[in-house]
Amino acid sequence: MKKSLSKNQGKSDDTETKDIREKMKEIDVKPSSSTNSMANKPALLPSGVGQMKQLQGAKMVNQTESSSSGSATGNPRNKTALAPGHSLMDWIRLGNSGVDLTGVGGVPRVVTLSELATHNKQNDAWIAIRGIVFNVTRYMDFHPGGVNELMRGVGKDATKLFENVHAWVNYQSILQKCVVGRLSRGSVSGTTASSPTENAASSTSNCSSATLNLITSCTTHSVNQENVSDANLLNIKMEWRQTPYSLILFYPTPCNYPNMCYQLTKIHDSKLVYKLCFGNTIVMQELELTAEIEWPPDCFRDLEMREMTFTFAKRRVELWKSYGNQTVLRETNMDGRMYTEYEVVTNKPLSKLVHLLVVRAKDFLQIVPIGRHVEVKMNVMGMEISRLYTPVPPCLHPDDMAPNYKSDCLCFMIKKYPNGALSPSITALEIGQTFFVSNALGDFMTEPYDMYTILHMIAGGTGLTVILGVIQQALARRCVRSINLLNFNKDEDNMFYVKELEKASTDSRLKVTHILSQAGDTWKGRRGTISDYLLEELVAPCESNAFVYTCGPPGFILSARNSLRKINWKPCQMYEFED
Repeated sequence: MKKSLSKNQGKSDDTETKDIREKMKEIDVKPSSSTNSMANKPALLPSGVGQMKQLQGAKMVNQTESSSSGSATGNPRNKTALAPGHSLMDWIRLGNSGVDLTGVGGVPRVVTLSELATHNKQNDAWIAIRGIVFNVTRYMDFHPGGVNELMRGVGKDATKLFENVHAWVNYQSILQKCVVGRLSRGSVSGTTASSPTENAASSTSNCSSATLNLITSCTTHSVNQENVSDANLLNIKMEWRQTPYSLILFYPTPCNYPNMCYQLTKIHDSKLVYKLCFGNTIVMQELELTAEIEWPPDCFRDLEMREMTFTFAKRRVELWKSYGNQTVLRETNMDGRMYTEYEVVTNKPLSKLVHLLVVRAKDFLQIVPIGRHVEVKMNVMGMEISRLYTPVPPCLHPDDMAPNYKSDCLCFMIKKYPNGALSPSITALEIGQTFFVSNALGDFMTEPYDMYTILHMIAGGTGLTVILGVIQQALARRCVRSINLLNFNKDEDNMFYVKELEKASTDSRLKVTHILSQAGDTWKGRRGTISDYLLEELVAPCESNAFVYTCGPPGFILSARNSLRKINWKPCQMYEFED
């Protein structure tokens, strides 16, 4: 009786599920990947028509009316319900369990197209993406798009298919334990025939093979941003959702351009201009919205999905038939630097020497990628003085949000040097006074290092400002197991952000050790300078899944590098920011 009831109930559930799916198709509802933005706010997406036009005066222009899917590309995100025990966290645990997911004993090899083609079954599945071959046999049941979708790329070079479906997905991190080797279009398989990529690999052969292959794939397949084609740039995806109260715009970051910078300008209450910056090349998207919105938007950087979300409140509570019209064009900034005037909204001492400045531009915001810096310039006694500073996160813990911070603000922690050319003047600015800030500069990318789950960070003085952004990202990533920060300073007067780091350490993964070289008598913490002995004690031995970031003055970085090498840390598992 129980079995019969269960069977009939199963049929009823199947029928009900089909009915729900059909109804969802009728109103064209799509789930958002940014669940934080859309919780309890179902999106109703009406149909529209897509168009493309050539615009005079621009090299290439793409004018688009909102599509029926609510996506500027019409590319839906179809996901399959996964069985219990097959979440992303379950996959990470499997990868860390020591099971060989490569199927080749973890020894990298060169794979030809003909050999790749033989591994085309569900129980023996290899796939190539951007020149790297992965064994995805064990990943089949973990794939959010389902087995059938993944099987479309098995046994072949699936780079183009991957780009078309979800280029923004951080596959390097997800499949880091599945690397078989490098794809070769020659006839020899299983050899290590010399190539520029492989020669680079051999010079750092001490690294773990899977890690090295992934790093090599990220670096050798990166796009030369000076030679990016118009067609590729104009294909940058923008998706939208809405509720009666809000408009949500999504920008997934393509893997080809992981260091993309975002700038957003409000022309008026129903017109926006997005600038997506790739070095000297800029893609501009002009959005003529259906109705007026409030400024500034809420901005959310999803560090797992590699996606930027901008949520605008609507002036009027209503559903729009479309978001409006979009015009896309390309421009080149040969100088590489653009400056915007920012107004000081907060100037708060963090210590005797360090100030927190929160600044805001009018009708403009920019998202500076982690590890990048900007040029700050202002007039000092009739002379224009400029310095490079790294913006810091507004907080590491929600209770410590920077005063008066909004999404269109930037935060700086600036140390006052009594004889400095700029720092005495900029730390003395009052509320309402202004200075100029450039666009994001530098070329650091976190993506090649996302595979590491154990992070050590060594900061000297104001080198902590760069490290704070790396800590923020690490705390937001579920796969990171531990974060070990060594914070070196001269004395108590030079220390800053101590209480905030202590509060952030309530996340058990973050451990902070403060070390002073000239501490006063009341100091109860660690004393000393960076040395072989100290790093051997406070930094764990090198592991294949561990990485070290260092930031500080040149002499500090050199000492850290030499000491780390003496305890067998490999250059490919170290990154140095110069303060």
